Amino acid sequence: MKKMLLLLLISVFTIPALAQDQFKQIIDERADEIEEQVIEWRRHFHENPELSNREFETAAYIADYLNELGLEVETEVAHTGVVALLEGGQPG
Repeated sequence: MKKMLLLLLISVFTIPALAQDQFKQIIDERADEIEEQVIEWRRHFHENPELSNREFETAAYIADYLNELGLEVETEVAHTGVVALLEGGQPG
């Protein structure tokens, strides 16, 4: 009985650790896939600086990209903010 309990406890603690390793690998792979795009965005924003609360070109750049993804985009939120609606296939 003690061995069975010990095996149960070990499995309860090791299965989530294994799952975390799998998720980490997936996240690392996805990050590698978009790394060049993120670097391109960073360079664009740094090459085109705007004053705080005056980021009109930045907002337009982001809104254009979100529109290309097919998201419903709302601009001029709190002056220069951008909000995109991502709808899933299930409610909630």
